[in-house]
Amino acid sequence: MRARRPARALLAAAILCVPVPAFASGSALSRPADAGARASLDLVYDGDFHGAEARLAALAREHPDDPVLPYLQALALEWRLEQDPASRAHDAEALALADRALGLAGVQLGRDPGDARALLARGAAHGLKSRLHLFRWEKGPASREAVRMREALLAARATGAQVLDLEFGLGLYDYYADTLPGFFKLVAVVLRIPGGDRQRGLEEVARVARGGSLFHDDEARVQMYDIHSYFEKKPDRALHWIREMWRLHPGWPIWGLKLAQLLGEPMGLWAQGAAVAREILAMAEDGRRPNYQPVVAAMARVLLAEALLGDLRFEEAREAALGARSGAPGTPWVSERAERVLARCLDLERRAGSPEALALTLLAQARRLREQGDEASAEAACRRAFESYPRTDEGRLCTARESLRQGRPAAARALARAVLEGEGEPWLQPSARLVLARALEAEGGRARALDLYRRVWEEPLGREALRAEAAEAIRRLAPAKALPDASPLER
Repeated sequence: MRARRPARALLAAAILCVPVPAFASGSALSRPADAGARASLDLVYDGDFHGAEARLAALAREHPDDPVLPYLQALALEWRLEQDPASRAHDAEALALADRALGLAGVQLGRDPGDARALLARGAAHGLKSRLHLFRWEKGPASREAVRMREALLAARATGAQVLDLEFGLGLYDYYADTLPGFFKLVAVVLRIPGGDRQRGLEEVARVARGGSLFHDDEARVQMYDIHSYFEKKPDRALHWIREMWRLHPGWPIWGLKLAQLLGEPMGLWAQGAAVAREILAMAEDGRRPNYQPVVAAMARVLLAEALLGDLRFEEAREAALGARSGAPGTPWVSERAERVLARCLDLERRAGSPEALALTLLAQARRLREQGDEASAEAACRRAFESYPRTDEGRLCTARESLRQGRPAAARALARAVLEGEGEPWLQPSARLVLARALEAEGGRARALDLYRRVWEEPLGREALRAEAAEAIRRLAPAKALPDASPLER
């Protein structure tokens, strides 16, 4: 199993590299084979590409006139070929399947130019071709296929068809057309590609991700993860969607690996990340799941090592890194990251007794005390870490909280701002914003404090206690207003 590169999110950045629409369940567009096709697509997200392709091929043979089925065959094959970007062995086959969908759609449209299912299949097939061209960085063909995709989708909408998956396809267009990198904006001008609407597109994709389409609920969830991870920079929302994929499709370890990675940086939820990595490792070691090969175990070990290091469990991190390094032949990134963990552990060992090493020891003690529920002792150890090494942001925040308790909001404000304005760990920022908001509120700056509380409520980086405290403050300062959004994580 090969983990998909973060670069796939950059490929998804163009309007063109997204699989586009299917059809709403129960509509006049649905066909008897659709339930079987949907079950086949479930296999794709479980990493069973061959199984999915075999089932879809059988359905296509049973329903040779349906233009949707060869498109879905191409989509399943596209997912498989994207896992091995160095090989072009299946490119021609994927394009041929998309062309078959276009041919069948053309026959249907020749008989009835308003056949909405054929128009949707045409748009989907053009979108699939665009995705493959952009995956190969063939920007001109990708852009031309995008234009054709949009035309077919708009024609399908003009028939009056009420299909959720149609809105998904156009929503993706809206979002990416409004957030493209500079080069693609230039291509869009040259090829007269219409602009989009980022917010409208995001809302449309989110509706599909919450469920209700015939084929693309999971595809929408993947898109929401990619969008919030790489473009919106909202890890809390990305976390919601990748957790959904891992819950729904544990057969493919890619979702768990992505989840463990996100829980580490930038969220700093080290214990949760370590738990996910251990779960993947256990499934890889029991040998009962075909996608959990030894390389997956090595990937899980290096993510476990990084999580343990982030959680200041140095001996455990060293042990996990050694296991990852020895079990990852042919996987350079795993070995490189394992070496970085080992180098950090060795560096701290060499500098034992230094102010920084002492501070880290105290911070580790503080975290273990906090896990045991001894918050007062944890905060005291954390403040001692700051006294030993004033450059530690974690210790700086503990000292800021103590300043608030002592009635010194100006000192707390200065310390919190130092955390926010520095280059420290991003996962400390919600805590720093909360401290700063409380200090500003104590000094009479209610409006600025309210803005910060809202930011913490929307972006707590997975820390529900901070979110609850921010919500209480928002209700206190603005009792006449509702919270910003009743369910922000699912947007």
